Amino acid sequence: MLLRRVSWETYERLLSEHNESAGPRFTYDDGYLEMMTLSIEHEDQNRTLASLVELILVEWDVDFLTAGSNTFKSPELKKGFEPDTSFYIEHVEAVRGRKRLDLTVDPPPDLVIEIEVSEPFLPRLPIFAAMRVPEIWCCAGHAVRILRLDRGRYREVKRSGSLSPLTADVITGFLRRSARSKRPAWARAVREWAQAQRR
Repeated sequence: MLLRRVSWETYERLLSEHNESAGPRFTYDDGYLEMMTLSIEHEDQNRTLASLVELILVEWDVDFLTAGSNTFKSPELKKGFEPDTSFYIEHVEAVRGRKRLDLTVDPPPDLVIEIEVSEPFLPRLPIFAAMRVPEIWCCAGHAVRILRLDRGRYREVKRSGSLSPLTADVITGFLRRSARSKRPAWARAVREWAQAQRR
């Protein structure tokens, strides 16, 4: 659902009213408010990619913070979003111990994962770019694209900046493999791949 001419105050009130619920996901862009509910297909792909990131980072002994679908908002930009999943990797120390994140003082997440089961009413990339999110993984179907912020715009790249040497082809391969594998076997395969990259 897309609503028009929604004030920032109304957006903030809706966020506070749904703060503790697993209700709709809100995206706000200068008076436009999108509310979206999530499907099992969406959540399965989302959780799979989040698990992929966590398994690899643990195997590489890299510290991180999973910010999940935390609400990121900026009253100055009049924009707000709730990603499917987000991670702090390079900037984990800057947000360690935070009870709430405030993008006026805190950095944006280093990595955002977006699952595109259906076409959103509000384009996400301009919002992410305005809030300086450096890397986005966009998943449509079972194909993943890696986008890196470059001079205010996203460009598609082959390799992750946050989890190099991980490539879009490797991510897509593991995502597709998850649909036909039992989860323990899939997790072992991810860990083995991650271990091999350290040799």
